[in-house]
Parts: sequence; structure tokens; C-alpha cells
Amino acid sequence: MKKALTASANKYFGESQDFRVRIFNTLGLLGFLLGLAFGTFAFFIHPSPINIVANYSASAVAIIVILLANKTGRYKLFFLLTVVLVFVIIFPALFFMGGGITSGMPSFFVFAVVFTVIMMEGRRRAIFTAAEIALYLICFLVAYYRPETVAPFPAETNMLKDIIVGCLGSTAVLAIAIYQHIAVYDLKQKELEKANAALESLNHMKTEFLQNISHELRTPLTVMINYAIDTLSELREETLSVPEMEFNQNRIKGEGERLKRMVSQLLDVTAIEGGQRKICKGRVSLAALLSRMADANFNALDENGNRAVLDIQDSLPDIAADMDSIEQVLLNLISNAARHTKGGVITLRLSASGGYQEVRVSDTGEGISPDVLEQVFLRYVERESRVTGRSGLGLYICKKHIDAHGGEMGIESRLGHGTAVWFRLPVDNAEGKHI
Repeated sequence: MKKALTASANKYFGESQDFRVRIFNTLGLLGFLLGLAFGTFAFFIHPSPINIVANYSASAVAIIVILLANKTGRYKLFFLLTVVLVFVIIFPALFFMGGGITSGMPSFFVFAVVFTVIMMEGRRRAIFTAAEIALYLICFLVAYYRPETVAPFPAETNMLKDIIVGCLGSTAVLAIAIYQHIAVYDLKQKELEKANAALESLNHMKTEFLQNISHELRTPLTVMINYAIDTLSELREETLSVPEMEFNQNRIKGEGERLKRMVSQLLDVTAIEGGQRKICKGRVSLAALLSRMADANFNALDENGNRAVLDIQDSLPDIAADMDSIEQVLLNLISNAARHTKGGVITLRLSASGGYQEVRVSDTGEGISPDVLEQVFLRYVERESRVTGRSGLGLYICKKHIDAHGGEMGIESRLGHGTAVWFRLPVDNAEGKHI
């Protein structure tokens, strides 16, 4: 019983409903209860069969309208029907059958006008509000100048009771409606303030990001342009030796690759934050993938006089993973280790434990300072990558890929002693989702 009541309350008055629908349902329920109350009350203070039937009819209309509106979802139509049937037809009838000006019905006229203003929109609101006011004014004038059209109360005490009950009932209903309206308004204001604060924060972060990335893009372009100009000038003057030409060529190529990598990262971030990247899992051998990546990137691993070590645990099963995503993660980690290690050792290790397979890419290079280390997986944050003074998005993108696989990623580093970046992927996880 309690669950059924809770479900009904959520269905008719829950926050998932539009605020006008909630107010409509609330007022309809109160109208139903008030109709029953006034119909019963009429037995004692104004025992007219027509008056009693009219009140019970208004109560029945209220509950039928609520049920049909919520069943069909055509709320605007039922707002209109409520105004026409209850406020334009039943209320004036009750006014003349229940004491006229000297009854509690004038209070409900005020309620009807306020309800119409709240529930309707645009031209329809203006037209029906004006029509109701005009209709109720006519009712007052007719009741005053043609008193014989009004069914009087049998006693003055009955009139007083009806006025009191009418005023209290309409006031209570109006107070609840206005309270709901204000509560929804306050909630929307808070949501708007939070959204504005989030937008302002995002705008600030993106401004910082654009400033940082424009600097990063400008640096390789400047290097490439300068070396290209110097090379062409020296070739023209025939003063450039072969070793110098190769050095300049390598610098231009290296900066071009760096520029390409940054543009690729920008595209990846855009796709990730737009929810456009979906991982598509298949059976993947991390052992075979890591071996292939080591062979393909042998030159990168071996540059700067480094020594590469491949350590793979035997007989590891395939896992469910997106080959392209994991390959991108490995490429980024290998490239980072190679760029920041000179005359050292770069180790690629694969092991398994606790239902996970773990890949660890470690080096004996520059390392990362502690204040930078805790920020390396963040995006749009002004930070230094390693000790080079550069900002990057590579690790942010990597972590997004690993998170989408249901895995974990971490980093360990000591400035001047090297860095180890690791990620773990579950052995059994076939579900794919958006990054």
C-alpha cells in the first residue's frame, strides 16, 4: 500500500513532471476534496439538492480531468476544459445556487482567475482571464440587481459559515499553488546559477587551454620555419654540410611530428568531450600487441642512446578490448618515455593478477616533480609536462580510454629518477561504451 501511494505521488506530483502539471494535479486533487467537502457541508448550511449535486459534480469533474490528462498527456487541452467546465459553467452556477454575493463563492472566483493566469500561456491566458473577470463581474451585477436569481441561505449563521469555509478553502488552495510555483522558481534559479558557474569555469579553462595550446603550436612551427629558412639559405650559398643538413632535416621532421601529435590530441579531446568516441571491443592479446608496438617503435625507444627491455608474462589469455584505443594509449606512453629519457632504460612490462592484466611503461629519465605529478591526468589545466615546460593532453586522453574499458590507470615518478605509467584492464569485460 505504501509503495503504491509513493508511486502515485511520484507519478502525479514528482519533480520529473512539468511544474504546471504538478500544480494542475495538486489543484485538481484539492478541488476534488473541496467539492466533496462542500457537497457534504451543503447538507447542513444550504440543503439544496441542486447545490449538493453541483458540488459533487465539480468534485467528479476534477478527479476525471486529472486522470484523463495524465493518461493522455494532453495537459493543455485539460487546462482549457477545466477553465470552461469548472470556472465558466460550474462556479457561476454554484454562485447563484449558494448565496451569491453573500457566500464563499467570490473567493473561488479569485482562485479561478489566479489558476488561469498560472496554468495558461500567451494569448489564451489573456483571453480567458479577461473573459472570467467579465463573467464574474456580470454574476455580481445580476446577483445585486436581480436578487431573486440567487438562492438565499436559510439563516445568517449559515451564510457566515459558508463565507468562512469558502475563504479558508480558496486561500489554502491558492497558498499551495503559489508555494509550488515559488519552490519551482527557486529550484530553477539555483540550477541556473550552477549552470552559469559551470559555464564560466569551463570558459575560463578553455581560455587557459587555448592560450597554452597556441603557445605550444607556435613553438614547433617557429622551429620548423627557422630551420627550413636556414637550410634553404645555406643550400643556396652552398655552405651546408651533409651532417648539418641531416640535423636540420631531423629537427624539422621531429617538430612536424610533434605538431601532428598535438593536433591529433586536440581532435581526440573534442571527440571524447562530445561523446563521439565509442570503444568497440574484440578479443585482443595484450602480449602480441605490446610486442608489436615495441618492434614498430624500436627507433623511438632506441633514440637518445636508450636501451629497451620487453618483459611479458607467459601464457596470458586474450582480453575484451578495443585494439585501436589500447594501441593509442601504448603509443603515447612509449613516446613520452622515449622523449624524456637519455642514455637510460625503457621497460615495457606485461603481467597479470587479480582478474586484471597490467601494462607498465617505465623509464629512468627526467622524472616529474611532485606538484606536477598529481595533475598529469587533468585536462585544460595549466601545468608543466615533466620538466620541459610543455603542456599536453596525452595522459588525459589515455586515462579516458582506460576508464571506458573499466580499467585503472596510474603514475609513479621521482624527479631525476624516472617515471612509470601503468594501466590495468579486466580480463573479462565485453561491454563497450562511449568514452
